[in-house]
Amino acid sequence: MNKYVGLLGKLHVHPLLWLIGGMAVLTAHFKQLCLLFFIILVHELGHAAAAAYFSWRVKRILLLPFGGVAEVEEHGNRPFREEWIVTLAGPAQHLWLVAAAFFLWKVGWMDDGSWELFFRYNVAIFGLNLLPIWPLDGGKLLFLLLSHRLPFSEAHRQMVAVSAVVLAVGIVLLLLMAPRQLDLWVIVAFLAHAIRQEWKQHPYVVMRFLLERYYGKKGDYTRLKTITVSAEERISAVLHRFYRGQKHAIVVTGEGRERMTLDENELLHAFFAEKRIDAPLGALIY
Repeated sequence: MNKYVGLLGKLHVHPLLWLIGGMAVLTAHFKQLCLLFFIILVHELGHAAAAAYFSWRVKRILLLPFGGVAEVEEHGNRPFREEWIVTLAGPAQHLWLVAAAFFLWKVGWMDDGSWELFFRYNVAIFGLNLLPIWPLDGGKLLFLLLSHRLPFSEAHRQMVAVSAVVLAVGIVLLLLMAPRQLDLWVIVAFLAHAIRQEWKQHPYVVMRFLLERYYGKKGDYTRLKTITVSAEERISAVLHRFYRGQKHAIVVTGEGRERMTLDENELLHAFFAEKRIDAPLGALIY
């Protein structure tokens, strides 16, 4: 129980939420602000509680105007099942929130205006968060889908690219349909900045994935992935072909025949411990 209660101490409010909150107060929309804050809080606590259940290391819970971000110290090496559950635990909160509010409305404990507003906010946050844009829940689900079929590094690149394209389409639609919707432009600006930062952080994201794989808790790998490479290929290039959730056997070939099969830990050790970053694989077998 303590690990769940302790999550409340990790709550942080993003300046954007304070900005929108200030706008709500100035325009006499304090009731709407309270409903919005409550929905976002429950959404993010859903993510955090699921992460705590699986003993993930929760760094902080950042509340945003359209959801939030539960920042964890796990870097792509947890089982897919856990990743799916933690990611979906946020959107799932809207189902019981709407059901509970509907009950309160039906028994007369919630007026028509509050029920309509509460329902509309839940639908809006639920729908927005499932858009395939990083760092929304939909972007994380997209990353999970891509990394299930592609190497981690390539999956991350494609996820960022798709996020940028979807956001660009969203900007065009916003210009055509609601060009004066200031709160939506604030969200678009935040997402554009987040995507740009994620693209710039790509090398560090991949490095954290590999570091966690080498130094951190070993994953429960259920599949073996064979990677066939030539003896001249660089160690760093081969590491960028690693998949999440799979153990790797690296088959090194040379002069048209197989020379040796290496375990992934041998490459990780050579890269991190021995600092042989650009060494060819042949250097590990000769």
